[in-house]
Amino acid sequence: MRQTREKNGSKKTRLGMKKEVKQKALPTGWREVRLNNVASVKTGPFGAQLHQHDYVQSNGTPIITVEHLSERGLIHKNLPLVSDHDKERLNQYLIQEGDIVFSRVGSVDRSTLVSKDEDGWLFSGRLLRVRPKKSDVHSSYLNYFFHAQKFRHHMQSIAVGGTMPSINTSILSNVIIHLPPMNEQKAIASLLEKWDTAIEKTEALIAAKKKQFKWLLKTLISDQQDNPEWRKVKLGKVIEDIGDGGTPSRKNSDYFGGGIPWVVIDDITFKIEKTKETLSKLGLSKSTAKIWPKDSVIVSTGATIGHVGIAKIPMATKQGITGIIPKKSITSEYLAYFLLAHTHLLIKYAQGSSFKEIRPETTKKIAFSYPEINLQKDVVSKLNTAQKETDMLRSLAEQYRTQKRGLMQKLLTGEWRRRDESANG
Repeated sequence: MRQTREKNGSKKTRLGMKKEVKQKALPTGWREVRLNNVASVKTGPFGAQLHQHDYVQSNGTPIITVEHLSERGLIHKNLPLVSDHDKERLNQYLIQEGDIVFSRVGSVDRSTLVSKDEDGWLFSGRLLRVRPKKSDVHSSYLNYFFHAQKFRHHMQSIAVGGTMPSINTSILSNVIIHLPPMNEQKAIASLLEKWDTAIEKTEALIAAKKKQFKWLLKTLISDQQDNPEWRKVKLGKVIEDIGDGGTPSRKNSDYFGGGIPWVVIDDITFKIEKTKETLSKLGLSKSTAKIWPKDSVIVSTGATIGHVGIAKIPMATKQGITGIIPKKSITSEYLAYFLLAHTHLLIKYAQGSSFKEIRPETTKKIAFSYPEINLQKDVVSKLNTAQKETDMLRSLAEQYRTQKRGLMQKLLTGEWRRRDESANG
């Protein structure tokens, strides 16, 4: 009876597999092939072939490793170099335009397309090189196929090893890829490249806006510290209340589970409106946590010093995150921008050996300059405008990335093509 059940189960499984394949059938003209049928895969040089003393300081050939991989090209920073002699000795490990390099260990779903700028460089033993056959597959299309979320999840699932996932030439060579006709490969790649260009241009604008914002901080606040019309005091003179956060215990029902937001370092943006964790409303009277009211200035003063934000709702802070309530003569936003402009002072006054932090009492001693209230509001208005422009560009870049992911899903599965075929039929 057990054997009968097993046979029936196997039969159901086979039928299920056939049904699944039928549901995900490729469009007409597309092929399902193993990677090694359309590309060669090679591992980088082993440690015995390249030692630490083989690297040179200058006038050498770059050798890339995992840290140089990014989704949109190789990173040209902190590149180790090898001599011309070693380049010749290791010439079988050269990369050329159109190759795709994969992380062999760790993040095995990471890969990058090699551009003409890296033609003739070397790749390390922590990478695998995929060299497409140009007659069968378009490199840029294959690169986008490798970056599809479904394929990346698949790479993670087939990796071997426990603590450190890894892949090898055999594993990568045998992955299944979907290939439309060459003209479609090129069309798909061309369309996705346009989206990448839009994202890159938007990110370049964001970088320019960040630079402009830093200049404004310096011009409107830092450069005005000697302005005779500005008042100069110790920060403590203009503070109503200041305090460091606590460390709630997860075992204590007074904390977590709803109610007052509890701020950790990752929650600090310039306007803090929500957090991942909250304090329990029921236990606040028993709690040691300090609740900071709306418009309090929130500053990271522990492990990572200098993140600044404003509480847009009442909230409590984690240890290493300080809350500040300014007096009425100081607007919260002006104080927040002042601290952003003078992060170096927070770092300067931090104390500790292995763990540096700046205590509230020390924070009070920071030299603070400020204009009259209307000028504070004018400074804040200009900086808020710059912040909003950057935030809008960030939102636009994220929209582009989201839309590109959806587009990749439709293009790389042939979904849009199938729809066109159905319409034509």
